[in-house]
Amino acid sequence: MQEKTTSLLDMVKEYAASEMMNLPVFPEVARELSRKIADDNSSVNDIAAIIAKDQTLAGQMLKLANSAFFAGLNKVRTIREAIMRLGVNQIYNCLVASSQGDFYNSHDLLIAGYLQVLWKHALATAKGAQWLLHKTGYPELADEGFLAGLFHDIGKLLLLRVLQSIRSENPGIALPEPFILEILDSMHVEQGYTLMNEWNIPQVYCDVTKRHHEEDFQSTDSLLMAVRIVNNVCAKASVSLKPNPSLVTATLPEVYAMSIKEIELAELEVVIEDALDAEL
Repeated sequence: MQEKTTSLLDMVKEYAASEMMNLPVFPEVARELSRKIADDNSSVNDIAAIIAKDQTLAGQMLKLANSAFFAGLNKVRTIREAIMRLGVNQIYNCLVASSQGDFYNSHDLLIAGYLQVLWKHALATAKGAQWLLHKTGYPELADEGFLAGLFHDIGKLLLLRVLQSIRSENPGIALPEPFILEILDSMHVEQGYTLMNEWNIPQVYCDVTKRHHEEDFQSTDSLLMAVRIVNNVCAKASVSLKPNPSLVTATLPEVYAMSIKEIELAELEVVIEDALDAEL
């Protein structure tokens, strides 16, 4: 049995190295939008022109701008108006989330089940971290919180894609649930950090991916702490591949460091539930 486990582990590592190059992070429209946002000479019209190239994205932006959360007195009817209401960072976050969501699908029914839970967890952590940083007095970090939460478990996505490939190319190999969960739990941080660096993702997000399970963390890093808190609240709410409904989140050291009250933790659970019900 031990030899089989070792062989499977070696196979996972080998497949991960090749699979990493086959998992693009952004569609071209996202790269183009990122460049325009970084360009100080870009105008709202320039950004609107990029969004207009993608009918799906344009529809999502109008729907989001007119949602109950963002709606103003007047109905938004144009992409330019949506940008003015939402802000370019919010739009970019939604675009990244939308593009990422496409990778959490699989024709393999076993792997698809894990991917569906993982996508819910990623999206809930993203929106939860964004809300929590706003709530606790760090609005300047809220947009970073969204992306940090979205990417923190990206290593599990890679590993599930790896396991899908192994199952497809080696139909005689059985991958029992305990083995899959052990692989995800033990390897996702290292694989996620490596993948993020391969993608040239900003270091701030790479660090959260690397340190979101670290026992000795810096209590001055509000972005990291927010993601760690929401990650645990998701586990308590069973929005996780590793649910822990008995977890007492009020006793977490991150909660103490950020002076978060129990009522705010309860509100955060509602935010997570709403994130799962709402569409981008």
